[in-house]
Amino acid sequence: MEKELMLAEENREIEILEFRAGGISYGFDIDDIREILPYDKKPRKIPNSHPCIEGVVMPRDFVIPIIDLVASLKLEDVDYEKLEMLIVTSIKDMNIGFHVDSVEGIYRTTTANIRKPGRKLSTTVKGAITGILTINDKKIDILEPRNLIYDLNPDIDLR
Repeated sequence: MEKELMLAEENREIEILEFRAGGISYGFDIDDIREILPYDKKPRKIPNSHPCIEGVVMPRDFVIPIIDLVASLKLEDVDYEKLEMLIVTSIKDMNIGFHVDSVEGIYRTTTANIRKPGRKLSTTVKGAITGILTINDKKIDILEPRNLIYDLNPDIDLR
């Protein structure tokens, strides 16, 4: 079942983690996030893996595959000061990391403040953006990690 991001319910409280990838502000629902780690370990390459998979890391006692979010969203890698981070999602007991340029903060809001995405999107990846949050004069494109994972490997259906 595809998660209908926050749009179906009008007044549910939600927390959005804002991060940057390719110079653009994106967000994940905080409920999908297990932890945020510094991106200080080079991932071990996986032979014959999808080009957007950087490899795997083992920060503690579990292995995390790493997705390059800039590459998976088909964005240009822009040159600006980055504090690269790893956002580890935990969906259906599966840990998958998203390599992002920086983590900006967490916003508490309601679903009434999130609108459906229009035609002009920051990425051409179909189904990646499920909502738009405008807060403090800043537009945050909300991503659905399940759709991003499914786009890279349809055999792993977390939706």
